[in-house]
Amino acid sequence: MPVRALAPWFGAGRTIAPLVAEELAGCKWVGVPFAGGMSEVAAIDARSIAVNDLHRHVINLARVVADGAMRRELLKRLTRVPFHPEILSESQGWCRDNAPACMDHGDPLAAYHYFVCCWMGRSHKAGCRDEFSGSLSTRWNANGGDSNTRYRSAVRGLVEWGRIMRRCSFTSMDAFEFLQNCPDTRETGIYIDAPWPDDGAKYRHGFTEADHRRLAACLAEFSRARVVIRFGDHPLIRELYPDGVRWTWIPVEGRTQTNQAKPEVLIVNGPSRAGGGMFDGR
Repeated sequence: MPVRALAPWFGAGRTIAPLVAEELAGCKWVGVPFAGGMSEVAAIDARSIAVNDLHRHVINLARVVADGAMRRELLKRLTRVPFHPEILSESQGWCRDNAPACMDHGDPLAAYHYFVCCWMGRSHKAGCRDEFSGSLSTRWNANGGDSNTRYRSAVRGLVEWGRIMRRCSFTSMDAFEFLQNCPDTRETGIYIDAPWPDDGAKYRHGFTEADHRRLAACLAEFSRARVVIRFGDHPLIRELYPDGVRWTWIPVEGRTQTNQAKPEVLIVNGPSRAGGGMFDGR
């Protein structure tokens, strides 16, 4: 796949997606309450994936991409449009003033404007409070990748994303409401990539310390489902998910927005499945 995210989400886990998939191995149904740019969704091998995010624009984009007719309409429009600051400005204004009109079936116009905002604008602003602001991402030298090439690659990548999204179902609800509907069975997997402590304030839909405490209590209720959680190492996370009897910490190397190495952790409720090990289903 040329592009490893449906949207260039702030704090996305593109590089650790295969590790997430490995820890969810064997799950037939996987719920993702904080879907974001959906890098990990592309790697998860499950019969059914329930994808949720409170961000209506990114869920609408996923719905449109999953539908063959709407995806072709979207591709046609995105391919024809020039990479130009006025196009970006128009789409930013539209997204600031409008929400997707039909969340049940998808809104192609909203998907078009949101895709332009994501891929013509500065990288890794999707999902942030200021995602619908900023100038065109223009290269003034030959260092690094070309911004127009990046945009065109993202457009072409929608064909493959269509295959991925077709096996998913979509909701746009509060994450806690979503988790209440997740079955606690051995066939169930739950992947959590909530806004991190401190950095979470940058998101359009923020996450407070009280939210983190509520989330930890909610996840502790799952005794049979496989739970995989992604976070940076932070004192609050160590308090809420202590490495030991219930939770296992797996150090991984993520990347910052400037592609620098950054230590992260996957937290799982049971032994790691890396290398083919299987969860004991306590």
